[in-house]
Amino acid sequence: MTVDFRGMLREAAEPDLAEFSSKLTPGKQGIMGVRVPVIRNIARQVVKDGWEQILDGEPESFEEEMLRGVVIATAPVAAEERIRLTEDFLGYVDNWATCDIFCNSWKFRKGESDLVWDYFSSLIDSGQEYRMRVSIIARMSLFKDEEHCRILLEDIATHDNPGYYYRMGAAWAVSMVYVDHPGIAEDLIRSGRMEAWTHNKSIQKIRESRRVPKEKKEELGALRRTAP
Repeated sequence: MTVDFRGMLREAAEPDLAEFSSKLTPGKQGIMGVRVPVIRNIARQVVKDGWEQILDGEPESFEEEMLRGVVIATAPVAAEERIRLTEDFLGYVDNWATCDIFCNSWKFRKGESDLVWDYFSSLIDSGQEYRMRVSIIARMSLFKDEEHCRILLEDIATHDNPGYYYRMGAAWAVSMVYVDHPGIAEDLIRSGRMEAWTHNKSIQKIRESRRVPKEKKEELGALRRTAP
């Protein structure tokens, strides 16, 4: 018996939420208005019962794309197979919401960490806005130790894409690293090596955090740059 995930999505759809979500993901079609916790709950049920079914055919809605991503990210498979499924799925990642729920759901075993890190690191060289965003958001979400964060920040310093959603993702990552490892994030900001918009947005995101002391927010605010 397979899970009627499309029926479950239809039942959970909220028209008002669909309208709101359309404003957050401009240009995206087929938005039903299903909340993320509901999508995650449906994904858990699909993973338990014939999860491969969700790979058949094309997704019929924005939420089904997200659901497919969460199922791929959490299905009981080894990292090599999850990477293969990820490559097939990345063609559907054309918005920040699908990118982020997919990246922060991705599961792997401790012994697979090098393989997973190397795979997501490789995406930064693609030159494609959303593959590059996946590279940043996945590593930000899955690898929080200082050594990996230092490499992530170096990639942000040395890679740019004019796409708004790549740069916003990069700035978000810098701000998240700052919370856990303020020294290395501040070093990057003070170096002035990031693209100017990303540099300033990183500072803005850090200053918005409630976990950053007021005096540090003021100090960082003085490091804003004038865009060329």
